[in-house]
Amino acid sequence: MKLFIISDIHGNYDALKTAYDNEKFDKLIFLGDAVDYGPEPDKVIDFLRDNSDINIMGNHDNAVVNNTSCNCSFEMLELSDYTRKNISMKILSKNDIEFIKNFSINKEINIENKRFYLTHGSPYNNIDGYLFASEAEKVFRDKDFFNKYDYILIGHTHFMMVYRNKIINPGSIGQPRDYIPLPSYAIMDTDSDNITFKRFKYDNQKMLLKLKDVMNNDGMYKKLEKYYI
Repeated sequence: MKLFIISDIHGNYDALKTAYDNEKFDKLIFLGDAVDYGPEPDKVIDFLRDNSDINIMGNHDNAVVNNTSCNCSFEMLELSDYTRKNISMKILSKNDIEFIKNFSINKEINIENKRFYLTHGSPYNNIDGYLFASEAEKVFRDKDFFNKYDYILIGHTHFMMVYRNKIINPGSIGQPRDYIPLPSYAIMDTDSDNITFKRFKYDNQKMLLKLKDVMNNDGMYKKLEKYYI
């Protein structure tokens, strides 16, 4: 079975649709953060309704649902709060928010006798926890996780990672943060256990025109623009 694993769309429908149109797969797994930053959270939610098999709750999704802070990094907090107030909460309908409420905090699944644990952040802090190498090693050594699951799928950091062939982060399909303006995702073949990371080009200028149109504060737009060029 071929799994299309994506995370951190952040309202960037143009990037999402480009990747989707160029992949063939059996299941789509979304690891959280559909909203904030990007200009089209409503189209992203419509897409997930129609195409995603599993949806995990991200910290930005949780912030929209509960009208609270996303508890993200200091660098991104101002942009997060601004775009939530001026884009996400203005554009999303009540039905959209009800749909997001049904995202899973975490999920355990079995696919072709492979056991998966899905979360947005860390297995120890599903919504807000950042899992980089030091905590990844802690999770890897945790018998509760190592013995129970073949794979742990995470998002949140916006960086691609595969750790000891067990912990997989597809990076961000909507807003990469490694200063390479190419979104990323992962394809996993459960028959061969092969994991492939892919980066791709899309019409980021088209997306940025939409973003500029919905943002009224030029200073805030400039702060956000750098993540897409």
